Amino acid sequence: MWTTVLILGLITATEPVRLGVALFLISKPRPMVNLLAFWFGGMATGAAVALGVLLLLRDFAHALAESVTSLAASSTVGHIQVALGVVALVVAALVAAGVSVRPPALVSTGESSAVLVQEQPSRFARLMANAQGALEGGFPWVAFVAGLSSAGPPPVEYLVVLTAIGASGAALGTQLSATVAYLLVMLAIVEIPLVSHLVNPDKTEATMLRLRNWLRTHRRQILSVAFAAAGVALLTSGMN
Repeated sequence: MWTTVLILGLITATEPVRLGVALFLISKPRPMVNLLAFWFGGMATGAAVALGVLLLLRDFAHALAESVTSLAASSTVGHIQVALGVVALVVAALVAAGVSVRPPALVSTGESSAVLVQEQPSRFARLMANAQGALEGGFPWVAFVAGLSSAGPPPVEYLVVLTAIGASGAALGTQLSATVAYLLVMLAIVEIPLVSHLVNPDKTEATMLRLRNWLRTHRRQILSVAFAAAGVALLTSGMN
């Protein structure tokens, strides 16, 4: 049980979405506060799912893990992964080329005062703008909400881990300890800067400031590389 827990924890520690969100939070004001809120969000999701599976849905989780694993190996999922990989590579090329997705600004042309009329932003666009503003202002609740989804454990691997833990026959306390160990290993990419800040806050803050400035300077290149890497990974996985 412990071997499975630790190995899968290490494998999922470098999950691209979690890593990308963590780097994004580092580039915002109050990075340590945002990272801590992000970590709490991931732990909350993992703990809630674990309690539900280990206490209430043990038999169902085992059957669901087998079904999800079988579905993940099907050709349909492979085709979807290939399609998503192509989309990600196209987005990477557009980002690298400097294509902007922002709507056109209002334009005035001399005496005629011709104005380009913009469509009203959608409710989702306004929500995303408000969330962006909250992150720029350093409000940790946005990072916590992001952690509830993107910092949580990946469903397939987590079901495998919880099934292995539940089937071990160990006491409930031991099972919960194994679950916490998996979550801690999985969130190591978030915990390393937090622990470093506790040990040496001045050096960590200076390092985070340099990293934040570098991320902001090379944001377009980083986004392009991230989308390209995700696209290659999806294509490889789908073709296999």
